[in-house]
Amino acid sequence: MSLGLCAAVVPLRATQAAAPPAACAVITHGATQDSAHGVTYENVVVHAPDGSGGLTASKMTLTGGTAEAAHDQADAASLLLMSAITGRHNTACSDWLAQQGKIAATTLKAGGGYDITWTNAVLTHGSSRVNSSTAHFKVDGSTSAHTSAATLALSGMSFQGISNEALLPSSASAAFSLPASELPALMAAIGGRASAAPAVHVTISSFDAVRDTVHLKGNGTATLTGDVNATTASGHLEISNLEALIEKARDARQMKLAAGLVLARLVSHAQNDVNVWNTVWQGGVLTVNGFPLPLH
Repeated sequence: MSLGLCAAVVPLRATQAAAPPAACAVITHGATQDSAHGVTYENVVVHAPDGSGGLTASKMTLTGGTAEAAHDQADAASLLLMSAITGRHNTACSDWLAQQGKIAATTLKAGGGYDITWTNAVLTHGSSRVNSSTAHFKVDGSTSAHTSAATLALSGMSFQGISNEALLPSSASAAFSLPASELPALMAAIGGRASAAPAVHVTISSFDAVRDTVHLKGNGTATLTGDVNATTASGHLEISNLEALIEKARDARQMKLAAGLVLARLVSHAQNDVNVWNTVWQGGVLTVNGFPLPLH
């Protein structure tokens, strides 16, 4: 899943910057309410120039940074959310997002932070559609630490036109930290160049994903590039009610995945209804206790 997703939606736009390049995205809003440290939009719409994807949200609120930069930061945050969830990269966005990342890094290094919420977000890519009743991202900087602490939570998720919808989570959340100085490269990679930007080193203190009775959680470290096949991660993984997940894979006719999960179950440490592993994600392949799972 693009939980890698997890990984990394950060605001951001410079005080003097213009809107994103037309070749990157077109962003519009409805009613706007400004505050001393943020902005609230009704009816946010982000369109890819070629019409291949986009984002709509009935409401978006951003607080943090300066009032002068809030509108630009909010637009960049919505663009990054769209790119992170849909996996859509557009090189025309790279330089603009890197510029916003520099402003964000300065804010975080000074001890500032950002808090962003999207309500009733709908993300599309071609005929695929992802809905989230609430998406919330928060990041806090520090004047002394080299890393910034962040959380990302998606609730009320549903899917249309996506393979194996029954295997995808209805809610997911992550708490992690990453170096503020690496934000510009990560933002450019998420929205623009998929793998050309330098790697960003993330420590994941907790990750949770839930679908019906299946609960996946874990922690570890990751090296993010904006390209799932160039991303690496390792850590601890637990799945509650693995049997239900195996049945979901079989029902979806994903027999390779089901077989891989059966193998994983054999080498797991069972604790009541929880199966526990040490895991590695590299080159688009998940390896569990030394056994690669055929997820492609």
